[in-house]
Amino acid sequence: MAIKAVLFDLDNTLYDFNTAHKQSLRAMAEYGESRFDISARRFLLAYHEADKQLKQEQPLAAACHNRAIIAQRMLELLGLPSLVTPLELYETYWGTMLRSIKPMDGAVELLSRLHKQNIRTGICTDMTTHIQHRKIAALGLASYLDAMVTSEEAGVEKPNPKIFHDCLRKLKVAPNEAFFIGDSFERDVCGAHAAGLLPFWLNTTGQTAPPVDFPYKELHSLKEVL
Repeated sequence: MAIKAVLFDLDNTLYDFNTAHKQSLRAMAEYGESRFDISARRFLLAYHEADKQLKQEQPLAAACHNRAIIAQRMLELLGLPSLVTPLELYETYWGTMLRSIKPMDGAVELLSRLHKQNIRTGICTDMTTHIQHRKIAALGLASYLDAMVTSEEAGVEKPNPKIFHDCLRKLKVAPNEAFFIGDSFERDVCGAHAAGLLPFWLNTTGQTAPPVDFPYKELHSLKEVL
């Protein structure tokens, strides 16, 4: 059957999240250090502890990714007023990221080619809807995309098949008419397979794949799809 749609993960697939995340954390910690008599290192330790706690408390909820909630929790852990600066920390983090991110090599060319060939494209991503829309706008990719489903909208996180099926439903294609490209083996490859799509694993860091009993294709760059 001919491919009618290609679904993508967003973070670390269409842009380099890891590098931007480190820059954003550093900016947030430096802001915290300038505002309070607390070192940037202590701020970062509190961030990671808050992030860990929220993921343990809400492992299947998109709210665990919300930087405003993480900032609020980290201020509580530091014994600081938690209703004074969470939004300032939130805007410092995301403002830094949105100013720095750029599409992965081959991303624009691939999406443009799919668009010209009338192959529908969608984003299937964990995280909250608001910030994912802001990222897509900052990356300049909105005009190439037909649909997006976030874990906040779906009510589940990858690898749950529901989030993939919700995106396919928006694109009006069947699972066997689409393939999925993502960087996480567990969330993207295993999740896409469970949902009936052909998975493409974007492995840019030389990871070793776990043994699985289903077919998938490994990529080291989006240019390989072209």
